[in-house]
Amino acid sequence: MDERSVEYGCLLIDTHRTRWSNVYSRHAGNLAKNFHTYLKCTKTMSIKIVIYGQIGGEEETIRAIQSVAPDATVVKATQETLAADLADAEIFYGFHTPEVFRDAKRLRWIQAQAAGLDRMLEAELVERGLIITNASGVHAPQVAEAAWALTLAISRGMPTYFRQQQEHVWKWTTLQDLDGATAGIIGLGGIGRRYARIAAAVGMRVIAVDLHATTKPEEVESLWPMERIESMLAASDVVLVSCPYTPETRRLINSERLWQMKSSAILVNISRGGIVDEQALCEVLQNGHLRGAGLDVTETEPLPADSPLWDTPRLVITPHCAGISPGRNRRLTEFFCENLRRYLAGESLANVIDQKRGYPVPSA
Repeated sequence: MDERSVEYGCLLIDTHRTRWSNVYSRHAGNLAKNFHTYLKCTKTMSIKIVIYGQIGGEEETIRAIQSVAPDATVVKATQETLAADLADAEIFYGFHTPEVFRDAKRLRWIQAQAAGLDRMLEAELVERGLIITNASGVHAPQVAEAAWALTLAISRGMPTYFRQQQEHVWKWTTLQDLDGATAGIIGLGGIGRRYARIAAAVGMRVIAVDLHATTKPEEVESLWPMERIESMLAASDVVLVSCPYTPETRRLINSERLWQMKSSAILVNISRGGIVDEQALCEVLQNGHLRGAGLDVTETEPLPADSPLWDTPRLVITPHCAGISPGRNRRLTEFFCENLRRYLAGESLANVIDQKRGYPVPSA
């Protein structure tokens, strides 16, 4: 094959890839067949994959990627080199705010290492028409466990007992029964469903609201549209916030809705801080309403030292660590490598983001 043929073939591929990224979700099957026919005919250069932001284990990740894509060029970027490394990359595996992608003209697919993409999906990136997938569900077991740790800490009076231990005080405090109580879940995705299974095993009645009508799990008694959130809040002894953060869910739990909850209820937020009105939560707790609240997320992170949240009574705070565990990198890498296999085979990817909504929309 002469140089002109190779050049023409590469041009066809580049043009086709641009079209593919824009209409992938509608025509993935046919486009994939055509795309890989071009690849076989023209023997193009290997794809470049940039990985960034991983907490250790990068060499293991690179080996795993190369086992799926042996001809790929895999680059481990730093904050200083990221923009330059992305300039000729086709795939990005990591997480970053959108300005770093401005000059990444060959970029086709972003696999985010997080579920919530509110800091990434700004207009300048959405307009690019890239394929963007998230890590929704990858950390569901760990986050659900953390949500339950917060739930049990508050229901069993652990903050009081921890304080008494420091003061060398032996004294009982009022506790709360969860057996027979009602758990209300806002957002029945992977985390919400796992939390629901544990709640049912504890003996709780489970109700939920969700942004989309999905199949109701056996352990959930009632699954309602988001419009019925007030009814769910009023009926619940424990409320878990596990929905995506979007313009529609910003300040979803506001002052009015906090006061609609039972005075003995527990609120747990492991999603995004902006879903709960933090000032209203402080006021509610300071006025003796709610048994307590557990936050793994806050609107500003790290939480400033002068934030009133630190000194709010009956509030347990953890530093956005619910998804952290020794197996985090392995789980993320396995998920990415399976999606990479699909990408190379022209198959539909898992967790493709509806970029107008900011999260994957489940099938009906």
